[in-house]
Amino acid sequence: MPMRPEGIPRRQERLILADATQKFERLLITRIFGTHDIATFAELAYVARALWSGTLRGQALTAQQIAHTIGMPRTTVLRKLQYMLKHGYVTQAGSAYVISDAMLGTTTPALDRAISLIIDTADALRAVQNEQQVGAVQNGRKKG
Repeated sequence: MPMRPEGIPRRQERLILADATQKFERLLITRIFGTHDIATFAELAYVARALWSGTLRGQALTAQQIAHTIGMPRTTVLRKLQYMLKHGYVTQAGSAYVISDAMLGTTTPALDRAISLIIDTADALRAVQNEQQVGAVQNGRKKG
């Protein structure tokens, strides 16, 4: 018999994070990558996140470095990089890649929505934690 929802440890926090992840990925899939293909998006997103992290740290990354970082085959990373090159998301200098200046210079409503989503998620998690702390204090008073 599966565990009942009310018996799942930290269920509310897990639910908030699961919902936020779905919303965030849907935002990325449709607004940035322009696809509804979840499998294609998942691989693109992993490569893109690694590139964003590297670029924002001032580091160009090779396909091998990206593959090692995200645990994806180098050949798959190269295919995704070629797709992103074709669509202007990244630029290549020798064997290294960075997010393109066009993408870096763009601030879109999607970025604002992503930031709002993260803030709303943090607020929801904070509210759940506060409720739990209040409940723990009240339970402590009842026992004492």
